[in-house]
Amino acid sequence: MSDKDFKVKNKLTIAGLTNSSGVLIAQSHSVDSHTNLATQYGGTGTSTSPNSGEFLYSSSGTTYSATSLSSTVPLWAAVSVNSNITLAKWNNYMVDTSAARTLTLPASPSSGDEIHIFDVSGTAATNKITVASNSNKINGTVQDLEIDANNAAVVLIYTGSTYGWRVS
Repeated sequence: MSDKDFKVKNKLTIAGLTNSSGVLIAQSHSVDSHTNLATQYGGTGTSTSPNSGEFLYSSSGTTYSATSLSSTVPLWAAVSVNSNITLAKWNNYMVDTSAARTLTLPASPSSGDEIHIFDVSGTAATNKITVASNSNKINGTVQDLEIDANNAAVVLIYTGSTYGWRVS
């Protein structure tokens, strides 16, 4: 990486160095501490210092604020299912197929919403999982989806009202 610039937009911690502002930058081959950093996109900089587990984020490219990863990237939860339920986006549903289950898709999905369904009992061939469309399309048609293969794993991504939920 000779003759290349290395830029860090958030905090850089170097073992053995400390300062009161918690921000380090290197200029002219020396390390110096500053309270303001110019933004990568030509903004005037920020004196905001992220807390532990946060980073500086800008949706505009000029104004930065400290935020957590979970507020910008969906976090997937594992949900155990042993009854009929209505599904929500950004969940991994671990379905107990000791009995047949009906899982109802969200009524008002947005493009890009995603849902994962897993047969964790391995008996969906005997006790199928019905994914009710809730009046939305699945693979281009208003229909329910039946999962009837043991140990199946299904991903549903909402693509919009024209095609609806794409199954893979």
